[in-house]
Amino acid sequence: MVGGAATLLASSPGCKGSSAASGLFSDEQRTALRTFADVVIPPDDEPGGADLGAVPYIERLLTAFDGNDTPAIFAGGPFSGRQPFPDASGHASTNFPTSDFADLIELDRVSEASWRLRILGSPGLSNGGPNQKLTGAIASLRDQLVSGLDAAISSADPPLAQQSPDDREATFNAQPPAFKNLIIELVTEAAFAAPEYGGNIGLAGWKMCHFEGDSQPLGYSQWDGGKHVERPESPLSTANPGPDVAPISPDVDQLLKLVIAFIGGRTA
Repeated sequence: MVGGAATLLASSPGCKGSSAASGLFSDEQRTALRTFADVVIPPDDEPGGADLGAVPYIERLLTAFDGNDTPAIFAGGPFSGRQPFPDASGHASTNFPTSDFADLIELDRVSEASWRLRILGSPGLSNGGPNQKLTGAIASLRDQLVSGLDAAISSADPPLAQQSPDDREATFNAQPPAFKNLIIELVTEAAFAAPEYGGNIGLAGWKMCHFEGDSQPLGYSQWDGGKHVERPESPLSTANPGPDVAPISPDVDQLLKLVIAFIGGRTA
């Protein structure tokens, strides 16, 4: 990831909680959300934003405070269970840790208030939003998405389901900037966050951008009895061995430029 995209990952919501969020969106709203996810990351020989898990990711985020003793915002660590422990020689063993992502991290009161305000809006706090009498209520993330999707559905002519990919892109681009930026942010998070958060299904997002994923507890170095040496297939001081036949696909290049522009950066 480049620029501020890593910040998107750092702010991703936790993995545990409602996975289907029944009734959160209508069928028409969910279809529109999938459609716009594929505008942000178009499908080709690799999955688009919808198949990368944008909808389940967003639904889990919006239900993070629903029925959980610990809000489902941040998962634990350090191990996901994807990498094994090293053996006595430092090489990969057949012994894998259990996933620490199943345990949620308790939020401090400031963090919880901040996340409640983002997800639930002013009604999510007992005393309302900060300076509410002066600045007005803060809309919840769900209300922002629902109202934005409804407006897009109403403006689509012909309906989204009957539009070509180019027409769907034009419909998306015609929406207000705040709504477009919100969709871009959430779809990008879904595509490239750890899969436990609901997106990045089958690690497809990481594969698309050639990210190897979490490395612990195996790590990137091995103890040879006297010193640590780099793993030959994943060195840190040099490029990975072998030719990289597809460093960055055109779709990923376009998405990176979109993210860079979204955070106010320059691409050239």
